[in-house]
Amino acid sequence: AGEMAGSASRSRTSASCGGRRSRLQRTGSAMDDEEVIDPKAQIEETCKPKCVKFLMEYEACAERIKKDTTGEAHCTGQYFDYWTCIDKCTAPKLFQKLK
Repeated sequence: AGEMAGSASRSRTSASCGGRRSRLQRTGSAMDDEEVIDPKAQIEETCKPKCVKFLMEYEACAERIKKDTTGEAHCTGQYFDYWTCIDKCTAPKLFQKLK
């Protein structure tokens, strides 16, 4: 009851912020030694040039807040704008590969 029959367990590792690189690994099957590379990371790399405007805004913000002594300044909005751009570019290409 507590065990799902026939399913492969997966572990995902990600590099922080800048890399967002992920790796999927299958275990519990005949392919125990085979590593499966997540195509999302490769697609994201091809989308980054299309989102350079948002990256520049994020980097400009990061440079500005270095001078903040209050600890209240942040670039969360710019960070999410950059990754939203990449995600919007990546999603259609990724789902084409998954069909």
